[in-house]
Amino acid sequence: MRERPSLQNQDAISYKRIFGIGFPIILSTLAQNVIAIADTIFLGNLGEVELAAAALAAVFYQVMVMVVFGFGVGAQIVIARRAGQGKTHEIGSIFQHTLIFTLFCAAVCLSLFLLSGHRLLPHLVKSQAILGAVTGYLDIRVYGLPFAFTMAAFNAFYVGIGKTRSISIATIVMGVVNVVLDYGLVFGAWGLPRMEMDGAALASVIAEAVGVCTYFLLTYFSSFRHTYRPFGHLSFRFKTIGDLIGIAYPVMIQYFTSFGNYFLFFMFVESLGQRALAIANITRSMYTLFLLPIWGFASTTASLTSYLCGRNRPEEIRILVKKAFVLAMACISIIVALYLPFNRAILGIFTNDPGLAADSFGPCMVVIASTYIMAIAQIVFNTILGRGDTMAGFFIESINLVVYFFYALIMIYIRHCSVEAAFGAEIAYTVGLLLFSGIYILWQKKFGNNKIRQI
Repeated sequence: MRERPSLQNQDAISYKRIFGIGFPIILSTLAQNVIAIADTIFLGNLGEVELAAAALAAVFYQVMVMVVFGFGVGAQIVIARRAGQGKTHEIGSIFQHTLIFTLFCAAVCLSLFLLSGHRLLPHLVKSQAILGAVTGYLDIRVYGLPFAFTMAAFNAFYVGIGKTRSISIATIVMGVVNVVLDYGLVFGAWGLPRMEMDGAALASVIAEAVGVCTYFLLTYFSSFRHTYRPFGHLSFRFKTIGDLIGIAYPVMIQYFTSFGNYFLFFMFVESLGQRALAIANITRSMYTLFLLPIWGFASTTASLTSYLCGRNRPEEIRILVKKAFVLAMACISIIVALYLPFNRAILGIFTNDPGLAADSFGPCMVVIASTYIMAIAQIVFNTILGRGDTMAGFFIESINLVVYFFYALIMIYIRHCSVEAAFGAEIAYTVGLLLFSGIYILWQKKFGNNKIRQI
């Protein structure tokens, strides 16, 4: 398979280069989130209980997955730094150690859920109907953890070396398989058994397994298999794992607390009633679509920042931020422009209840406002991560998560606000992320503490 030039061969920080790396990440992120979105669409057409349960089940699963994706971000930063330094011979070993660690984490998370998941969930979910649906879904869904964690290692490898086309192919295949199986297994189409929520979970596990197989095939038959040697002889060293954890652990904790907070948000929304939780799930799915360009260009910003640091060109980071922001804002505006005229039809895809779809419009407008602020906030924040300042990123994220938690606790759980006001927590979070990221960067410049972290 013909691959695009790697980071080392594309030196200018141009719109074309940023878009060339970022757009496949956007497509792959879309494919990854198609699993959660497809579950919401198909289960939403079963009923309000299933739609509400899908929200809690999907976010609970993400809490487990995103810890290891945080490790992947750290590995991605190290791989990009080695690419900038021209040390391609080290990249295959970094990938192999990343894969070993992610599979170890998968075994730990799966074991913990099987041992204590059924005792934990009743303390988190009040409604017995929703609890039963969530438990049944997760009993199957957790077997996708080894596949999801393996994909985190491959994502780190490909984003780090700037060859993101392979990510797009693998995750689009995964997304298509998931949608097809979701329809067949949820509703019992094409001779398949009607499994409803259990069917959605099984479809997701199979889709992730297909995604991993696709990754292995793409990697094995790619020309850079010989350049980076991702499947070469492994000389396992605990020090390499330790070094990667040293870079990644603040991001891992950050991702865990972030998505843990998000799970608490939906628990608080459950206190507003089953209908409010269903509306929140529809809004979450739309918010995911609005955020796709941000995730793509923010991830690109982190990798290119690390690459520029490896090339001793940190002065170009400002140019990178401006161009990534322009591209993110343009992509967001296109998505919003396509959504607004057809909002009733789009929201109606998630439910066969017209009133439920109409009630979701207000919260969606709130998250659109949050999306525009998030664009610059995440891009600026990811320059901090790209420089290797993951501990600073952790502290910035921690401050914002405290704000997010208390907003949700007070406004939703105590004051029982509307769903629109509940999603105001997203605006509070994004404003704080931008504010504290900017303060940290200005502080570095003012006190001459702007050195590149060696990783």
